[in-house]
Amino acid sequence: MTFKRIQSRVVTDLLAGHNTLRRHLYLLGLHDGPLCRKCGVGEETSTHILCECEVLDSLRHAYQGCIILEPVDIKNLGLGAIWN
Repeated sequence: MTFKRIQSRVVTDLLAGHNTLRRHLYLLGLHDGPLCRKCGVGEETSTHILCECEVLDSLRHAYQGCIILEPVDIKNLGLGAIWN
């Protein structure tokens, strides 16, 4: 595995939901609301960022070849693909 330790930790935390996304911070009482800082529509969760946020569609398309991913599709991605 050529993936660096810090990258692996960031991706693992993202997938596990232990991260600095707003919903997690909100649940910990560290932020005033769970809404996505990009689109302001959905709750800012790992699934929302990786699969649903419309503001990130172009990035998803550039790196994954599709605009919307299903959560089940994330299982098929390597850590490097998720990092990108």
